[in-house]
Amino acid sequence: MKLPISKALTILLAVSLSAPIGFAQKQTQPKNMSSIIEKINELKAMEKIINDKINQLEQEKKALAQEKKNIDSYVKQQKAAIDKYVAEKQQELNALKKQIASTKIKKLASIYSNAKPQAAAEELSKMDEDLAAQILVFMQPRKAGAIISKMNPAKASQIFQRYINKKSNKQ
Repeated sequence: MKLPISKALTILLAVSLSAPIGFAQKQTQPKNMSSIIEKINELKAMEKIINDKINQLEQEKKALAQEKKNIDSYVKQQKAAIDKYVAEKQQELNALKKQIASTKIKKLASIYSNAKPQAAAEELSKMDEDLAAQILVFMQPRKAGAIISKMNPAKASQIFQRYINKKSNKQ
């Protein structure tokens, strides 16, 4: 158990004053009682300053803890806002990618629509079946049928199945 400095000095003073005469004679006695009281008062003043500083530091610690809590909350809100913004921009980007892909496929459909059916069939047969089906979806049905009829029957069947699925999804 720690005693405050002032209590410790008071006890020390009381013990030294009530000590046996032989013990007190061996010790050097203070010149006067006022210097002891003065030292005690100085120590009490220092103790008050230290306690005030401790209280001040505890208040600052509490304020910093609250500030940290506020900052953490703000960071969490900002992260959520950024995540939402990124998700929205990602959706916009995906929509633009789909739009660009659709535009490219429409251009290819236009090119293959104007080509001879045999030449278009040969080129579409070399492509990925999904891409070939997407190109055919954007053609007039009559031109798409003419191209499919010029393809290898096995390849034509696979592309035509995808064409039917894409055509029904488009509508």
